[in-house]
Amino acid sequence: MTSMTMAPETVHRVRAAVPGDRRRLAALIHLEPYVHQHPGWRAPLEQLDEAGFVVEERANVLESALALLPETDDVAWVRLFAAAASVSPREAWETLWPYAVAPFRERGGRWVAAMPFADWFQRLLRDEGFEPVGQVEVLVWRNQPLPQVRPVEGARLRPMVNHDLPAVAQVDADAFGPFWRMAPSSFKIALSRSVWATVVEDQTTGQILGFQISTPSPLGGHLARLAVHPQAQGRGVGRWLVGDVLSFFKRNRAEQVTLNTQGDNARALALYEKMGFRKTEEAYPVYRYDLTAAS
Repeated sequence: MTSMTMAPETVHRVRAAVPGDRRRLAALIHLEPYVHQHPGWRAPLEQLDEAGFVVEERANVLESALALLPETDDVAWVRLFAAAASVSPREAWETLWPYAVAPFRERGGRWVAAMPFADWFQRLLRDEGFEPVGQVEVLVWRNQPLPQVRPVEGARLRPMVNHDLPAVAQVDADAFGPFWRMAPSSFKIALSRSVWATVVEDQTTGQILGFQISTPSPLGGHLARLAVHPQAQGRGVGRWLVGDVLSFFKRNRAEQVTLNTQGDNARALALYEKMGFRKTEEAYPVYRYDLTAAS
């Protein structure tokens, strides 16, 4: 009679990410070939305990990870997708997707959005049913004479403070459609990371008419967010905010100021070009998956 020693089974599972995964995820992101990262105001590795962040593990090795993190009740963004060389991106995506999307689907979420920066990820999104919805264009203002700007009659421009944030979030929600708006909770983080954030408010009512939040960049500054309430558009609020931002960065010897905007936002593009911004060669497609159509 002979005996056989059975090789232990390789444990393979998909599970929720946990803070203890940070080091192995960092290695996956920095060492493996298929990585998509699109941080919001918080880096993906700062959100390891969030629903929608899942990993694929085999024999205690992380082979892939996917983070579908909600920005609002309607929209979750693909903030991270990474796959090791030992698995194909398609295989990893199709393994992780059902687990990552389930919490958002159960909450009644509508869209999963992604902004691919690499051709392989763009092809994968298309193959998995994501549809193009436009692109984000990068504009730059280089150190040059400042445009002439007039203050808005009956309004004042001042620094943004914490107690402005609920009103700022409401202006943002009113100015942008449900797909592009920011989460109210994101504004506190944005303000804390800004170098210059301002509001324009009505001097009589105190209503916030518009705002901007700008952050530092290696060569100067980045106009990260600007919105004007629909009822205040056409009065010069946006021009005043942008002019003040450029003055701030010019005083601080910035070489350039950048911003991103939707390629189909004609009003915003016209404003920025009048203020001296010029389009760069950088433009990134945006895709989304409609969960209501798929259900």
